[in-house]
Amino acid sequence: MVIDAVQTEDGKKAIRQLLEDPSFRELIVLEHDQIETAINTTLLSKDAEEFWKKTYEDPKFKEAMAKSMKEQQTEIMKDLIKNATYQEDLVKFFGQADMQKELETVLKSSTLRKQMEEVVMETLQDPLLQTQWIDIIKKSGETSGGGGEEGGGKEGGSGGKEGGEEGGGGS
Repeated sequence: MVIDAVQTEDGKKAIRQLLEDPSFRELIVLEHDQIETAINTTLLSKDAEEFWKKTYEDPKFKEAMAKSMKEQQTEIMKDLIKNATYQEDLVKFFGQADMQKELETVLKSSTLRKQMEEVVMETLQDPLLQTQWIDIIKKSGETSGGGGEEGGGKEGGSGGKEGGEEGGGGS
């Protein structure tokens, strides 16, 4: 019965007026102590800890949570990188002898080397970059004077007669 009355236009209007009333709002606002107690008893309790552990085991939930916070995390990281104190802390952290040893171990590991090798090979085989690689190699041959591998002093700098004859000298 009360629900029916509240769902009418007059009922909705009465609730809006009630919510606009400052004295009524004060009654609704929770005390800081009440909020703290509610958080401690619900979110930080042992039951809640188990709930969150179980919930975070679900890959779909983890993905959704990560996606929902991605923008905020990116903004936080951008702000931190600009922060001088954070930069100093990073330098101190990575400057520690233990951390340097760990980084050295990681950088020298066969796993990282294998990954780097794969990335380099993929980059070298990228069709979009192959023409750029060829241009770079040609330019480096021209700037070195064409002496060593081209076999002929000044002629090697123009791309070499030998290269032109090898590629098209069958007809």
